[in-house]
Amino acid sequence: MRTIIGNVINFVLVLLSVSCNQFNYRKVNNNQVEKWPPELPTSNEKGVATLETEEFLEVPNGVQRILDTISDYSLSVAEVAPKIELVYHDQLPNAALNGVGWSSWGDLCVASDGSVYSGTGNHWGIQKGEAFVYRWQPSTRVISKVADLNAISETKSEEVHFSKVHAGIFEGNDKKIYFTGTLDDGGLAASEEMLDKWTEHVVGGKLFQYNPVTGKTVIYADFPRATVTATTEYDAKRNILYCALEGDPEGFAFGAFDMDEKKWIYTGSPGQITNDRNFMLDSEGNVYFNGNESFEHTGVRLNSLEEEWQRTKQQKEGKVILSSKKSKILDQRIHKNADTYTTLLKYDPKINEVVLTNSFLTSEGIRSSTRESKEGYIYGSTMGGELFRYSPIIDEMKLLGSNFLKKGEYITVCVLSPDEKFLYYLPGAHGSAGFSGTPIIQYNIENRQQKALAFLSQPMVKAFQYSPGGTFGSKLSEDGSKLYVGLNGSGSGNLKPKEHDGGFGLTSFVVVHIPSEERSGN
Repeated sequence: MRTIIGNVINFVLVLLSVSCNQFNYRKVNNNQVEKWPPELPTSNEKGVATLETEEFLEVPNGVQRILDTISDYSLSVAEVAPKIELVYHDQLPNAALNGVGWSSWGDLCVASDGSVYSGTGNHWGIQKGEAFVYRWQPSTRVISKVADLNAISETKSEEVHFSKVHAGIFEGNDKKIYFTGTLDDGGLAASEEMLDKWTEHVVGGKLFQYNPVTGKTVIYADFPRATVTATTEYDAKRNILYCALEGDPEGFAFGAFDMDEKKWIYTGSPGQITNDRNFMLDSEGNVYFNGNESFEHTGVRLNSLEEEWQRTKQQKEGKVILSSKKSKILDQRIHKNADTYTTLLKYDPKINEVVLTNSFLTSEGIRSSTRESKEGYIYGSTMGGELFRYSPIIDEMKLLGSNFLKKGEYITVCVLSPDEKFLYYLPGAHGSAGFSGTPIIQYNIENRQQKALAFLSQPMVKAFQYSPGGTFGSKLSEDGSKLYVGLNGSGSGNLKPKEHDGGFGLTSFVVVHIPSEERSGN
């Protein structure tokens, strides 16, 4: 009888909880809610919820059906489930009911003192943008907002507001933390309709500097007029920040910024970078990025395409269009046929020039990359869903197969373990991770075996009413025992405003405690 009464009481409490959540949800839809994010179920007084369950190891039915039809792909599953800690990016001004809502687009930073930094932004228009940076302190298990980018910039209501922290956050040689903000579409920063919105006060993007000792953030440097970035790579040895400069309608340019002198020491031409979401940095300070297909690599094929194109006249608005810009013609033709080749370009700091490598990819190029290993390899994933290994010394690009299941997934960040035995990544970055259960993959470099450490989605939905949609930022702790992840996600059921897209609107910071048994390399 006591058990029955207890169950009835629990059922009533659940109904009351759901009723309250529905009330808050209606308030969100009416744009009346002032507090966002919603409360995280089971969280402690610090807002942190903990979950450790064998359900993390259950393969979702959809994934299992695919595995059953694939004979040349193997996915193992961990034997010991991880423990996870989850906390929302809190103290947000509203629910950002604009479609995407609050979203996290940049890589994390693990500082030398163990603190972990992450960012979130509301993905709104230029006059409604909001963007914040947070600090997680492992010793206290507390996350706190440390920077409001637009408040620090003292942005006026009619000026351009930053709405995303897309470029990676990094720690400088001075032990201070650096980050920058961008727009909901940084590629339009210098478009005709945007040019007159930049002012002498907000000229373009800004590089911010946070002092963890004083807790103060200042503007360290300004970007060129009407220019922002979503892609950076910091060379700590030489104190140079590399950026993909966005804004020019002609495309993205490569830039090198001397952090000591606070000046640009290299600025390339717009269109130099074809897909600007990743830079690789080798141990010698060379930086690699995606460039246009090179005639030196595939000249016969390109000449054939050019001849064919010249024989075919384009009709546009009743006029004959013949372009003399070969690269533009070929770019249109290649993408039209989904026949994309990408040349790997290299910036050499010794000569301060960008040069061709001998490597190219039959896809839109690289999307994520690790540091260079002691054996001289950089690992990562391509835009085509493949893992790769690149050797800077011999300039050799080797594809290692699909990064997940048969066709591969969109992966934006890939981390090399301290012992260099494993790669860690989460497939399905852009809101689609839930379709495959939001897996955390550990890739064994020696035997090329992919192992799912956990499928986060269903256990999180069940425990927290939170649906994790994917990540653009993850880092390992110094000893490799913890994987830090900045998750995009959304409330599930009645906690999801109808104005939010699936997989976005509610960002979180997650600590995945990887069991020692799963890090042995066996």
